[in-house]
Amino acid sequence: MIKAVFSDFYGTIVHENGPKSFEVIKRVFNNSTATKPEEVIEYWWKTFRMQLEAANGEAYRLQYDLSLENFKELVSHFQSSENPKELCDMMVEHWCNPPLYDDTRLFMEDIHQKQLPIYFVTNSDDLFIKEAVKNHQLKPDGIFTSEQAKYSKPRKEIFLYALEKVHLKPEEVLHIGDSIAGDIKCPESIGIKAIWVNRENKPVPEGITAAANLMDINKMIESIMRTSVEGLKQ
Repeated sequence: MIKAVFSDFYGTIVHENGPKSFEVIKRVFNNSTATKPEEVIEYWWKTFRMQLEAANGEAYRLQYDLSLENFKELVSHFQSSENPKELCDMMVEHWCNPPLYDDTRLFMEDIHQKQLPIYFVTNSDDLFIKEAVKNHQLKPDGIFTSEQAKYSKPRKEIFLYALEKVHLKPEEVLHIGDSIAGDIKCPESIGIKAIWVNRENKPVPEGITAAANLMDINKMIESIMRTSVEGLKQ
């Protein structure tokens, strides 16, 4: 029986990128040795993911600090004349006010109408997501971040932390998100059922449950809840 919904935030509830983050890429590219913007993006995310993976537990560091260090490496790698702190602060603007997906509000309203609490579980500093939630006037029942848990996805500890805070078992929670590694395989490794938000219609790997958007996920949740009730009646 599902008693709560966990949801990723960036890339699921709001866009992973927006005008500010695209401007960051453009500025680095225009003042660098990169031959195309995609080069900048690939190197940026590859090195940032490596930093996230290394900064867990006792080695945990805030996303802002990691990002600033990452931008220093990025401009050095591409011999860019851009100021790393300016780039990092532009990303903070994005994280605090990311574009909202069109189906988010209706999805959250439908979840609450089902009398299910919804919690955001995200790799983020508290300040960024709380500001984003306030700016978009969203009303989750709680927010659990990597800053609080001291672990980032795809480490299972962030989900264990969230489960402990809401006093629920893995089988009582459904998680949704846009990252197969962090939002699907990671929570499933501890028994949380997960649905991949596949907005770009990418090929679905075997064994992965996917939906094209949040409203499709809402229908899937209705089906899961209906099946659970029918099972209890038998």
